[in-house]
Amino acid sequence: MKLDKVSIHKKYLCGVGVGPGDPKLLTLAAVETIKSADLVLAPTSAQDEPGRAEEIVRKAIGTIPVRRILFDMAKGESGIELRKSTALVAAKEIVTLLQPGERAAFLTIGDPNVFSTFNLLARSVASIDPTVEISSIPGIMAFQDLVSRSGMTLLDEEESLRLLVGLQVDDKIEEALKDSSSAVVIYKGGRNLPAIVELAKRAGRLADGWIGVKIGLEESEVTSLQNIGTGPVGYLSTIIFPPRRL
Repeated sequence: MKLDKVSIHKKYLCGVGVGPGDPKLLTLAAVETIKSADLVLAPTSAQDEPGRAEEIVRKAIGTIPVRRILFDMAKGESGIELRKSTALVAAKEIVTLLQPGERAAFLTIGDPNVFSTFNLLARSVASIDPTVEISSIPGIMAFQDLVSRSGMTLLDEEESLRLLVGLQVDDKIEEALKDSSSAVVIYKGGRNLPAIVELAKRAGRLADGWIGVKIGLEESEVTSLQNIGTGPVGYLSTIIFPPRRL
C-alpha cells in the first residue's frame, strides 16, 4: 500500500478502486497498493466464485491471495441491513487478522467512495478499532468509461452533474431530467429502463441519452438509449444524458 510513512504500531485499511471492468483501466496506484498489501480483500455474492473486482485484478496482475467477503446484493432496506451486518463481521475479522504495521487492501469496482461497499466496511472497522488508519485509492467509474466510448462531451466548465441511483424511479430522477442544463447519470437503472425512457421522452432528452450495459466486460453493450429497446436490461447498467446544448 502506497503510504508516505508506515508505523510499525498501526494497522492500515485502504479501499482500492479497480475501475469498471477493463483491466487496462486499473491505475498504477491501485496496482502498487494491491501488490504491497499484506491482506487483499474482495466482495463477492458467492464464496466459491470470484467477485467482479477480484476478476479485474486477476486479469491485470495475475494470481494473488484474496480473502473473499460475502456481501448480499439484494435491493431495498433488507439488503442494506444484510450488507451492514456482513461488513461488521468482516471488520472484526480484519482487525483480528491484521498485525501492527500490516496493511489491508479492499477491492471495489469503480471508485471506493461512490456507491461502494467499502464505506460500510470502513465504518465498521473504525467502530471496532478507531486507531486503524483508513485511506482510499480512487478508481475510474463506469460512467466515465461510457462517456469515453460514446464520444460525448459530458460537461463544460459552466455545467453541472447529477449522479443518481435508478433502483427506484422517483421524483429525483424526474426533477433531474427536467433540468436540461445538467448532465444526468443514472446507475443501476436497467430494471426500470422503461420508466426512465418514458421520463426522458417527457423531458425531451431521449434522443441524447446513452446506455452502457455491463461496461468493461466482454459482453458489454454501449448504444444510444433510443436503440436499446423498451424492455428492462441488466442490473449493471449506466444511463447518461448530457446537458441539452443549443
